[in-house]
Amino acid sequence: MTRYAPRAEITPELEDAAAALVRARQEGIRLASLPASSMPTSLAQGFAVQQRVGSLAGETVGGWKCALPPADKWIVAPIYSRSIVQGERYQLPAGTEHARIEPELACVLSHDLPARAEAYTAEQIIAAIGHVHIALEVIDCRYGDPKALPFEQLLADGLFNHGLVLGPRINLPRDAGMPSQLHIRLSDVKAELFNIQGHHPDGGPLPPIVWLANFLSTNGIGLQAGQVVITGSYAGVLDVPVNQPLHVQFGDIGSLAVHFSTQEE
Repeated sequence: MTRYAPRAEITPELEDAAAALVRARQEGIRLASLPASSMPTSLAQGFAVQQRVGSLAGETVGGWKCALPPADKWIVAPIYSRSIVQGERYQLPAGTEHARIEPELACVLSHDLPARAEAYTAEQIIAAIGHVHIALEVIDCRYGDPKALPFEQLLADGLFNHGLVLGPRINLPRDAGMPSQLHIRLSDVKAELFNIQGHHPDGGPLPPIVWLANFLSTNGIGLQAGQVVITGSYAGVLDVPVNQPLHVQFGDIGSLAVHFSTQEE
């Protein structure tokens, strides 16, 4: 499944859009929309703005989120290195009433997949995966009412990614492959909050990673060893409490503890 388009150049108008998103990230403000004169009007322009945001903000890419794209969308966005947390505490802005999370599996690459003219085979891409972790994507965006905006603006902003809680490495049976289903149970210190028989939206993490590697390659972007790739939630988006310990069980393959804090430590 390849749905690509020629790369879009960053025009002065698209530069203004990227700058507006950088300001929103740095100042913690919500935009009603990108400026009318600088809205991306195509997927290629939205992706170009997304990539320019990271560059303007001085961010390094520690990973990617992706999914198999429907006909009119590209589901791809960087996860910045400084937003990948491997401890139990994840800091959220003061005043945040709840955290929004997606339980996922995160694949960590063991070697580079540089951009090249020739498409990668699925076997080559899968061979680049070194190990797998359980993880939680943390969801947020820079718009006040994202449902009211066209997809190109959401793509420009990174498709709701706030960060990633990277949990323990897991050992999957060699002959089992990546799971298409996971039973997700989430609890706080008092009670079970969610108990979901979860399903991966694309049948498992591998097909989206194959799509991602070749999509990025056609856009002159390589995947790098050590980068993390997440591919979709096994339980949709979950709203969970802040400022208290939480425990998330991923079937029988592992669990993680996390504390979403809105208090300055």
